[in-house]
Amino acid sequence: MAAKRVAKSAVEWAAFFERVPPNQRDAYRAFKSKSDIFVSKVHRFPENLPQIDFAAYTTKLNNPAMIAEFEKAYKALAISYPKDKANLRAQVEAQEKEAAIATQKQIAETRKIIGDAQTMLAKIDSVPAPNVMTNEMYADYFPDQARNPWDRPTFWPHTKSYQPENDHQAIH
Repeated sequence: MAAKRVAKSAVEWAAFFERVPPNQRDAYRAFKSKSDIFVSKVHRFPENLPQIDFAAYTTKLNNPAMIAEFEKAYKALAISYPKDKANLRAQVEAQEKEAAIATQKQIAETRKIIGDAQTMLAKIDSVPAPNVMTNEMYADYFPDQARNPWDRPTFWPHTKSYQPENDHQAIH
């Protein structure tokens, strides 16, 4: 049985190299050289088993029955592609699908964050100049950040870390 020859590499080395961080380029080069060495070793051997001239051996040797037995065994020889007994390929494909789902989820979350940031930038661009803005205008533009002493009274300095609900050492 003829082994499948790899005519073209399944890895796009140039695209792979572009994604490698500069601090890992030496490891990438070592990996690629080992891969090239392995491929060259595989290509050193012929694609098919060499043909043996059994007729020449029958004239040279005394036992033609032994040669016929060897010829029959040689022609029956079939080297099959190794089976994945541990089912690693299916595990890798399952991990690939999970990674694709996680990637799509992360892309959706990132797009949402980008949309929120663009909305905030549009809001900031519409805000009047600081020398014109009043506290009331700030409260209109940013209601979640504005001081609201009636609904949410705070103590000076009006930062989160100095408020009573965030004081973990206070006895309540």
